[in-house]
Amino acid sequence: MRRLMLHALRASLILSTALAAAQDAGHHHPGTPDPSGGTGMGGVEAPATLQNEGEIVSILAAADRAEISEGTYARTHARSRDVRAYGRMMVTMHTAASNRMSALARRLRISPIEGAESRSLTREAAATHVRLAQLTGDDFDRAYLDAEITEHAHLLEMLDRTLIPSARTAELRSALQSDVRPMISSHLARARTLREHL
Repeated sequence: MRRLMLHALRASLILSTALAAAQDAGHHHPGTPDPSGGTGMGGVEAPATLQNEGEIVSILAAADRAEISEGTYARTHARSRDVRAYGRMMVTMHTAASNRMSALARRLRISPIEGAESRSLTREAAATHVRLAQLTGDDFDRAYLDAEITEHAHLLEMLDRTLIPSARTAELRSALQSDVRPMISSHLARARTLREHL
């Protein structure tokens, strides 16, 4: 009888050890590789970088063109006086920003290189313009501000995740951080404030 109980106990211990090992194999400890290629720590994604600083210049130029085009249309088609003023501000400030970046690129001998992101911005701007041209009154104002919020938020994210990390030249990086980024952030904040009142 005692021998039978010992066999049963030994079998139970073996089974428990096997189950624990199986459960451990199904859980990845922090810092250890897992089958998906992550680290098991939630996988903090590294910033994407561009191969050439010319792409940064091209992306910013495309964004400026979009804001100037949409702002030009909004300053004559928006119903709200504040939205028209916002459109004028977009034209003025993005024109100045474009001129500053072009001058900096020439001084640093950085030639614009069009890539997938700058082409995408140009296509999206054209689609936005077509959509806005079909609207009037408050519908136009709301759609225009919604587009401004989306575009500036996207550009702000690109600056933080891609453009600034890709800037290897100190002067270009400084311009992105101290000139371009604060401007885009303030435009986004203003668009959100205006949209709350429509």
